[in-house]
Amino acid sequence: MKDLTCEKVLIAMMAAADGESAELSPEEMKAHLSACAGCRDEAVRMQQVNEIFREATRRESTIDLWPAIDGRLVQRSPRIGWQLYAVVGVLLLGYKLFEMLPEADPGWAIRLAPLIIFGALLVVLRENPFRINTELVLEK
Repeated sequence: MKDLTCEKVLIAMMAAADGESAELSPEEMKAHLSACAGCRDEAVRMQQVNEIFREATRRESTIDLWPAIDGRLVQRSPRIGWQLYAVVGVLLLGYKLFEMLPEADPGWAIRLAPLIIFGALLVVLRENPFRINTELVLEK
């Protein structure tokens, strides 16, 4: 026979209550419960808690909020097409190819080119990617 401790029996009872397979058989748990008053009391408490959870139900919401929200959302078309991004990509690619020339020593000024290109892109887009917008305004 296995070494049955109260802890093992209680863990097995919790597993059985949750619908999982327990280490102990139901007969072994019943035999321990018949001999141990503390585990019997704990089993009764577990049954009471399970009954409370079984009776608890959540109220389901029948209100559909999506039509009200969807009507207030505005889809904005992009102001700038893919052409601007293609130009920026070509500029950055050209910079990288120039930087890879073995004989060229461009100096520190040319190393600022990616930052200048990126800054120019932000100016054209009129966007600040580092700004945190805490206001969400839904248009009517």
